[in-house]
Amino acid sequence: MFRPPFTPQFQWGGRPGAFGNGSPQSAYNSYQPRAGGGFDGGHFRGGRGRGGGGYSRGGGFGQENGFNRPLQYQGESPSHAYHREEKPEEEIFKEHTPGINFDQYEAIKVHISPNDIPPMESFASMNTPLALKENVARCRYQKPTPVQKYGIPVVLCGHDLMACAQTGSGKTAAYLIPLVSSILSNVTPNHQGQGSRSSPAALVMAPTRELSIQIHEEGRKFTYRTGIRCVVVYGGADPRHQVHELSRGCGLLVATPGRLWDVFTRGYVTFSSIRFMVLDEADRMLDMGLSHRFV
Repeated sequence: MFRPPFTPQFQWGGRPGAFGNGSPQSAYNSYQPRAGGGFDGGHFRGGRGRGGGGYSRGGGFGQENGFNRPLQYQGESPSHAYHREEKPEEEIFKEHTPGINFDQYEAIKVHISPNDIPPMESFASMNTPLALKENVARCRYQKPTPVQKYGIPVVLCGHDLMACAQTGSGKTAAYLIPLVSSILSNVTPNHQGQGSRSSPAALVMAPTRELSIQIHEEGRKFTYRTGIRCVVVYGGADPRHQVHELSRGCGLLVATPGRLWDVFTRGYVTFSSIRFMVLDEADRMLDMGLSHRFV
């Protein structure tokens, strides 16, 4: 499963996953069992047999009412679909949920292969653009957790990474911080769109709507005042709003597999500029059939 020395890895608890730069095999796993039957597809009411553009137990990727449907849901008005109001930018840093206190885990030995990349002792020591450091400070992070301490330097050095850690350990920040840093440092300003088609530099895939929304909210914090637009697309919601957001440009795209396939096949997004790819809960998505669509 592991591929040293090509893919740096460390085991800290939980199941293995991966994330990194520019490879479809680069993913990041934050395994945690969650509610919901399967992939968040393009239709809100996907069933067991052929449903809704999503993947479900006992069924498959929906076709008849899934990816081939018009943008307005068949048989229902957009008002019946899930809709979430995004917080204004000035509100996104007001809510702060402290993670686990990891002070007691300082003595735990962490194994990394290859082991020539020193860990990050503090967020102030990160070699990242100033705008990103300011956003990390706005998040009120005190000290890096183990997955951040060892994972962030690996990705900042340009390596792919396989990692796992328990819930509440700061895994999302562990891949978003180096990802945003690399976009700011290495991607040209016009990367976010090509006419009416978005051309993101980074793609984060997650198996559920709830997880994709959580990742997007964190992504907005780290991209605040950087010029990078963070956009989320997921099934069970009116796609027209999501298409509108994509049309405004997108540097960091967070998506569930079903809706991602939907907007891609309709030409609203291109993968030609993707430099970074993250699979959050990678093992779960692969077990549920991600490779049927994207590999």
